[in-house]
Amino acid sequence: MPSEASAGPLSDLLYSCALPPDPTGIHPALPALFPGCLLIAVFLLAQSGPGGTGHPHAAEKRERAPGSSTPRTEQVLSLLLIAAVLLATATTVYIVVNPQEGERFTEFYILGPTGKAANYPTEFMAGTPQTVIIGIGNHESRDITYTVQTFAVKSRFNGATNKSVIVSATPLDRFSVTVPNNRTVEQPYTFRIMDSDVDRLEFLLFMEAPQAEIPVANLTRAGYRNLHLLLRVH
Repeated sequence: MPSEASAGPLSDLLYSCALPPDPTGIHPALPALFPGCLLIAVFLLAQSGPGGTGHPHAAEKRERAPGSSTPRTEQVLSLLLIAAVLLATATTVYIVVNPQEGERFTEFYILGPTGKAANYPTEFMAGTPQTVIIGIGNHESRDITYTVQTFAVKSRFNGATNKSVIVSATPLDRFSVTVPNNRTVEQPYTFRIMDSDVDRLEFLLFMEAPQAEIPVANLTRAGYRNLHLLLRVH
């Protein structure tokens, strides 16, 4: 049985051009590395093909009579080599002029009065002041002045849909917070619930100025981000 043929220098070189797996599906370095790998592959083909130096007697094969024309294979390989160089140059210029931007998003969260995700004021007497800490992290590639709006919500459970339905939402506060890019701002927020029928505190975050009145049916979808705190008021 004949022994298995080795992959050869060309396959080894192309394997070395392989990129590590990228969870996004398209590795960010792929556009820049592919032309370079193509350029190397074409170069090796030219060396191992007719007229190349990949064979022991290549020098003898290159000898031709004066005035003989260049073989068509060499012309094709030369054109491919030039195309690879032009593609690599154009790709490099594009990457430099148009750098990739990271994902844009905003963090919006609530902490307890001690600055931890614990000991939230969820059960208290009506009219007593309660405090939480509102956190906003700006990763939108620009400074943003956010608007926070809070609502005291009354809801009832709908047995048919197995969901809670908002009956009323009373505006409590509305204030603005300027957060520089790639910075996080945390500030205390104190509220009072006067009605013992209120069972939820809704927090809405807006990147733009919110509308004057928000329909109750659209309350949880009105903000850029929204959070809520379930309450039991006595």
